Amino acid sequence: MRILITGKGSYIGAHIKAHFKALGHEADEADTFGDEWQKIDYSRYDCVVHVAAIVHSDAKSASEELFRQVNTELPVRIARLAKQGGAAQFIFLSTMGVYGVGKTLSEVDSVIGADTPATAVGGYGGSKLAAEKLLRELEDGTFRVAVVRPPNIYGPGCRGNYVPLFRKLALLLPVCPRAYTDIRQSMLYIDNLSQLILLIAGEGASGTYLPQDDVAPNAVEMIRVIRGVCGKKTHESGLLGGAVRLFSRLPLIRKVYGGVRYDDAASDCFGGRYRIVSFADGMRMTFQSAGSSAPTP
Repeated sequence: MRILITGKGSYIGAHIKAHFKALGHEADEADTFGDEWQKIDYSRYDCVVHVAAIVHSDAKSASEELFRQVNTELPVRIARLAKQGGAAQFIFLSTMGVYGVGKTLSEVDSVIGADTPATAVGGYGGSKLAAEKLLRELEDGTFRVAVVRPPNIYGPGCRGNYVPLFRKLALLLPVCPRAYTDIRQSMLYIDNLSQLILLIAGEGASGTYLPQDDVAPNAVEMIRVIRGVCGKKTHESGLLGGAVRLFSRLPLIRKVYGGVRYDDAASDCFGGRYRIVSFADGMRMTFQSAGSSAPTP
């Protein structure tokens, strides 16, 4: 199998490439900053995996127009070229943000199922959702489109702010306030994402995928696991947890203790075979490894 990954040099793209190559497949990367992607011979590839994007962390500096150009128009233009060139499949890396649901302290409002409608408008999530709809219009009997909506991605060297935030908190909190343990956050280790892409490409599959690790941790579990990886014991306090609940309207409390997750049934794609690394092992490798942790076949 031979794939092309758009978004050359990106964290996710580099890991997907390494994962495919480690298992004996061919994988190339394409730069989308210039016009390189317009000159590619797409007939050489079985599948195009589109990773390139303006991400959520760029929201403050990116305009609506830039989100539209990069996150909506660019993948559709590449998909059209791929289809015209004879590629059989296009895998689009979207986001959990298409649901327009932020982190919340309400268990009822924090769970996304397979039938939950995607309603994001504008910005990062809205531009990704718009691309999904346009890409599906290109699908036919010879060209399949698969959409992956990952939650927070983490792994060694990942620059996302969610796990680093918890690492700082974990090392500062020898006594962890025990609160909102029913609120969980979906997460996805980078190798689990790479394996899901491999399974989708290998089976020539289409559809929408909502992946997550085997465990969606709450804030207390996150702190406990990280401190354990760092060789530190954790003491939990219900009394301090009560104090946390008193200040639940503060943005910091929602950021730390809030969550949004996929329900188990929605994320059980391929029978869960994409989960080749457990949450506990993923956290351990994130903080203990300096390089990629792609598994051997």
